[in-house]
Parts: sequence; structure tokens; C-alpha cells
Amino acid sequence: MKNQQGIKSFVKRSKRLTSAQKLYLCNKNKNINYFTPNKIIDYFELFKNTNPCILDIGFGDGKLLVNIAKKYQEINFIGIEVYDSGIGNILKQISKENLYNLKITNFDAVEFLENNVNDISLDGISLFFPDPWPKKKHHKRRILNAKFLDLLSKKIKSGGFVKIATDWENYGNDIIETFEKNSKFEKTNDIDLFKFRPITKFEKRGITLGHKIFELSYKLK
Repeated sequence: MKNQQGIKSFVKRSKRLTSAQKLYLCNKNKNINYFTPNKIIDYFELFKNTNPCILDIGFGDGKLLVNIAKKYQEINFIGIEVYDSGIGNILKQISKENLYNLKITNFDAVEFLENNVNDISLDGISLFFPDPWPKKKHHKRRILNAKFLDLLSKKIKSGGFVKIATDWENYGNDIIETFEKNSKFEKTNDIDLFKFRPITKFEKRGITLGHKIFELSYKLK
């Protein structure tokens, strides 16, 4: 995901894949839950229904997103992840749960939003534990910045939400400040969809390290 200077907010790191992850990756293009966008997405064409659609950016191991999609099958979900291990892992989970309301793609989120998502079309966007880039010299790589919020505001319907969680205090405070400077969003109570959500792997690690968890929810005016 690229920020306003064109600097990517992620670095592709080599990671050993399990045999199951490799199997699902090799067959991803034959999997009905995987797609590679090459045009503006038609949600009806993708999901075969007119249900509301939520985009999850950077779903990690996929357990949280699969849990939410299973619980709310009247809502469509699109999950974006840049790491192959995450793609292979979530496709395995979706297959096991037999879900039809969750579609996955391996794509840069900014490019996806700019080139493949219609304006005023998403009911919400979630980002759970985005890469915090903790070193100060790397803060410029953080995806959540003023320009990214402007992009989100164009793609979400009026009244739609942005849900964020992070365990890095200075990132949480930066996110709060960035939203406060954006007149298009207003802070809101937790989104019902994510109440009683499972704890993620990154969240568990943060709690173990004694980090405060920032749960941030905003709605587009």
C-alpha cells in the first residue's frame, strides 16, 4: 500500500509456507473465493446479490475476518492481503466454513481503492493492526495518513464506517489526530459488527508486551 509519497507501507518478506498454504495458493485462480480485479468491481457480479459490502485491509492469518463473515452472512466482505501465507491460510479457512460472502484478493490496497472500487460504494472499511512501522524514520510508511483518509472518504457511503485497531500508542495517537483534522469523519461508538470479535494474533502479542489496545471507530458524515 503506497502513501502520498509513493512509498509502500509494506515490504514483501519471504516466509516459509505450509503444504496446505502452498496447495491453496497454487489453486487460487480456480477458487471461487479468490479474484484478481482488472476493472471496476461490480459487487452483484462478484457476489450474486445486492447485500452491503465491507472491505478489510490486511487480514493477516484471516481468522478474524472469517469469524466475522461467518457470523454476518447477510453482508459481503472483500479481504485484501499482500502476503502469500495469509492468502493461502484464509482460502483454506473459507473452504472449511463453506462461505460465499467472502472474496479474497492479493493486491495493493491503495491501487485497489483507486482503480477497482467505485466511489460511494462501500459500507465500511476495516484495518486491524496495520504495520506500525515503530521506528520514527519509518513512520512515513504508515498507511493511515491524511491522503489515505481522503481516499477512504470517497469510497465509503454516507454513514459508512472506518474501523481501526492498533497496539502501538504513538500510531494510535497519530491516527486520532489525523481523523480530527479531517472534517468528513466523526468519531463514533464501536461498530456493532465487531463487538465480541476474537482477539487477533498481533493483538495477543501486543497484550503480552503490555501494549494498550486502541479501538477506533469513525463514520463518514
